[in-house]
Amino acid sequence: MITSSFQLISQLIRLSYFPHIKIIYTSRRFRGHVYMPFANWLLMIGIVVVTAIYNNTTSLGYAYGTCAITVCFLTTCMVSLVALIIWRVHLLIVLLIFLVFILLDGVYLSAALSKVPQGAWFALVLSFLLSALLSLWRWGKEQQWAAECQDRIILPERPISQNSSHNISRASSRDIRENSSACQLAYDNILFAPGLGIFFDKAGGPSDHIPEVFTHFVHKFRTRPQVVIFFHMRSLSRPTIPADQRFVIARVNSNIPSCYHIVLRHGYMDDVLTSNLTRIVIGELMMFIMRDSFEPSEDELPSDIRQELESLRAAEDTQTIYLISKQILRAQKKDGNCIKCLMRRGALGVYLWIRENFNGRLTNLDIDPESLVEVGFIKEI
Repeated sequence: MITSSFQLISQLIRLSYFPHIKIIYTSRRFRGHVYMPFANWLLMIGIVVVTAIYNNTTSLGYAYGTCAITVCFLTTCMVSLVALIIWRVHLLIVLLIFLVFILLDGVYLSAALSKVPQGAWFALVLSFLLSALLSLWRWGKEQQWAAECQDRIILPERPISQNSSHNISRASSRDIRENSSACQLAYDNILFAPGLGIFFDKAGGPSDHIPEVFTHFVHKFRTRPQVVIFFHMRSLSRPTIPADQRFVIARVNSNIPSCYHIVLRHGYMDDVLTSNLTRIVIGELMMFIMRDSFEPSEDELPSDIRQELESLRAAEDTQTIYLISKQILRAQKKDGNCIKCLMRRGALGVYLWIRENFNGRLTNLDIDPESLVEVGFIKEI
């Protein structure tokens, strides 16, 4: 029962119906073997509460019986829908089998519901609370996704000039302009700061995708690192990924010099957030740059490739900064005090409170806190 609860919660997390909590995979052979410390504590607290509420096993049996027969009733309905939609079974065959089972389940369910005052009410209340929580979280995520989709990034039409020196230099192009539906990424008096900046891209996307954290960083500080890496971690449904197959690297755009998009593909048993992450990323990036030249050694590389490698080494030697987005969401204030608006703001308030109290996996990143920068921005939903 406990193991199945962990598995169900992990599926809810993947479907965005439950907040992300820590998941520990205990088997390399079976992905479903998971352990969740936070969920384990919740189950313990729930057992204590149930024991305190029920003072006899008879009332507890009423609650368990109502829960079991309700699951059977819902299973009959869902299997019938699957038979019609997925399996494409004839309607008359499905209807005949459905009527037989639904009559039996209906009789048992009506008998179980008659015991609601004697203790079966607890199962109904618990199911209502869990359904409300799952529906609220999914609805809140959809509202957040809709707000994030309004920010489109348009790459600049003209290339950005870069000074070959390692000091702060200026780039010339147009300003950053934002409106309600799009964000124009361009530059006017943007400074090139020495060093390497690794921007964590939570959403991921194609090779020309510009993460939101980079846009807000440039907009607020009017500067960008000498070398920019958009770093995205993608978890796969395999226990481990070979080291030579983990990294997918591409240049972001020819108009943005020294800017790369790196995807780290990892299995659920791989520990990739380690202290030597920077060294591994730089090594893979250098191999990618040299492979583009199709030359056997660095001495025979073209001058532009050698200059690119030297710039990367100089940026790494100067400093390496990890930049993570700190997205602060708040409910949008709409005109009117109608009941619907108040209910929407209240539901969003609960969703945002739950979201703020559940940390993501990037909080476990094993790096020097002095090298970590959080770029905060406010988004209304």
